[in-house]
Amino acid sequence: MDNKEEIVEVRYLTDDRDTKNRMELVISRGGNGDWYVSVTPEGSCAVRGVRLCTSGGASSAVPGLCPSIARAFESIVKVKGRGITHLIEAEGGGLVVRK
Repeated sequence: MDNKEEIVEVRYLTDDRDTKNRMELVISRGGNGDWYVSVTPEGSCAVRGVRLCTSGGASSAVPGLCPSIARAFESIVKVKGRGITHLIEAEGGGLVVRK
């Protein structure tokens, strides 16, 4: 990955191959450091999710939750392959999908 790029969203497609309509885990990093977690149909836009606030909210109510989500995000960032998608924000704006 080019150091001018930042991964802002990762997706993990379920490995349940017996299901017609498979689901993806979507973890997004907000510009303010908050985390957004959704489960959505394969290839769909994540429109419903849970915001995990890193300055109060979830970080106060459930200590350890935000760091756990951050570790899950970083784990998915480290791998490539079937069922893994990275959404990258390139310098200057644009978004790029890498599978």
